[in-house]
Amino acid sequence: MKNFFNLIRWKSVVLCLIALIVVRFFLIKPFYLNFVGGFVSPVSNLEYFIFCFSILLVAIASILINEYFDQDIDKINRAEKDLYIGKIISQKRVLSLFYILSISAILISYVIGYLNGFLHLGSLMIVFVFMSYFYSLKYKRSFVVGNLVVAILYSMVVFLPVLFEIFALMNAPGGLFKVIILPLKQELLYVTLFFTLLTFLLTLIREIVGDMQDEEGDRECETHSIVVLLGEKKTKNILYILSSIFIAVTLYFLVTCYTNISLIICVLIVCVPMLFFLRELKNAKSIQDYGFLSEFLRMMFVSGLFMIINIY
Repeated sequence: MKNFFNLIRWKSVVLCLIALIVVRFFLIKPFYLNFVGGFVSPVSNLEYFIFCFSILLVAIASILINEYFDQDIDKINRAEKDLYIGKIISQKRVLSLFYILSISAILISYVIGYLNGFLHLGSLMIVFVFMSYFYSLKYKRSFVVGNLVVAILYSMVVFLPVLFEIFALMNAPGGLFKVIILPLKQELLYVTLFFTLLTFLLTLIREIVGDMQDEEGDRECETHSIVVLLGEKKTKNILYILSSIFIAVTLYFLVTCYTNISLIICVLIVCVPMLFFLRELKNAKSIQDYGFLSEFLRMMFVSGLFMIINIY
């Protein structure tokens, strides 16, 4: 069982679940309390958690199909003890699990979407499943495209719940959407787009660092990653630029929207760690160095969640 949890990268799945919970209770819920006079969300907590379950199913399915197509690269980049397909689970079973989890997630999303007037929630899940599949099959080995696909998928963990909420409001009785559309545009959507962009940038940076960690296997398998085509020095320069944009966007949002203690806390938990990352990146050379930076960036997702809670 432990090996199976490692196969589906349980840490990433748990982090995804925590992010969905934080978005619900520290981003969406405060909007109702502070801007629309205490109205209750048309999406019940039960429906939201079922919706979260469907997203987690897609996340696990995406990880499994990625592992399925990555076996040749993993044999080079990973230690023998970290290889699971063919040892604890067969290739055929991995593929079957992908289809079962994906179809289940799509059906659940269609049902929850239908109950809240957003039937195409299921259609969006189909798009995400296909993006995950073709990323693992083809785009992962393409220059930049694979990195962008993963960054988009991860950023949807923040954006999709709010999109679901908006469409549920549009179909709520009593003209509720008309009552709150103005503050919705001004506050909730603006804050959500900011955190979506931050998640996109952080994921893109982590994906490129992961490419640097897996450079040896990528070269042997003729994967056209950024580091394989441009080299380590130019790839680091790209990471410097993306990290600087991350810091600049964060500071701009905080300075224009928040002051005093909230601003200071957010800078400490998000911007300072990114500066530490830049310092360590400059000195990174080995696979172990890039492995550490990749895990460090994963922890920065947690910092981003604390930032949402602090803003609340």
